[in-house]
Amino acid sequence: MNRRSAVFAGVAGVAGLAVGVPLLSGASDQASDHQPSDAPGSVQPSPKASDARPPRTLRVMPLGASTTAGVGSSAFGGYRLPLGRLVAGQSRYAIDFVGSQARGPMADNEHEGHSGYTVDRIRAGVDRWIAAADPDVVLLHIGLNNLNRGGDPGQAADEAEDLVDRIFTLRPGIIVVMQGLVPSTPGSKDLDIAEPIAAYNRRLKKIEAREQGSGRHFRFVKAPWLTPAGRADASMPAELADGLHPNDRGYEKVADAFFGALEQAHSDGWFDGGRSG
Repeated sequence: MNRRSAVFAGVAGVAGLAVGVPLLSGASDQASDHQPSDAPGSVQPSPKASDARPPRTLRVMPLGASTTAGVGSSAFGGYRLPLGRLVAGQSRYAIDFVGSQARGPMADNEHEGHSGYTVDRIRAGVDRWIAAADPDVVLLHIGLNNLNRGGDPGQAADEAEDLVDRIFTLRPGIIVVMQGLVPSTPGSKDLDIAEPIAAYNRRLKKIEAREQGSGRHFRFVKAPWLTPAGRADASMPAELADGLHPNDRGYEKVADAFFGALEQAHSDGWFDGGRSG
């Protein structure tokens, strides 16, 4: 065999070898097809969006007087408008405001705020309001009309405690969050109501230990200090629209306080019995 014939014979042998051996890429694909889904290095499929559990939607009743109705805010959204935005910024739960009243620039603007109502008047209507709205959570802000009219803070606190007890009687598994009165509220009748407000808030705080000791989901929330218009300046803008009601800036702080309580309730597992969205 001459040199040229030897070369051609070698080339033919290599070609035959290539035909007889499967391609490595094809063998690898076959092995991948039979690899267990939990094998090391395997990539698990992402869950479908439809398989994800929707956030719990809680029926939330804002209950109180004119502050709950949003008096003093630019469009009567009150604290409900910024609170709705805060809740929408997280995905663990959702809320649906409920109540017989509806006012505010947002689509979800229901509430149970009745301007001018004292605690006893709210107590008189709570049975039918709770029955109609069927709330999971009640946000309470009450008592300012009592004190602004010279009412005794101890008596107002007793009435508030009776109201709380009645709500739990109507709905034993409900969550009640009560925010105290803004300590810097000057009042509308030239009365110095700072001390009555402080005494009232101290009494409300004591309700928490008793209710939680009974296994009820109750939380007292300290109200923010808001700058009255008469004390405002360039460094401290006004946060109260008048002697009783927050303005838009003040309502944002009231909403922050309520939102903090809702977040804590979620962390404590209080929302486990809520409705699914």
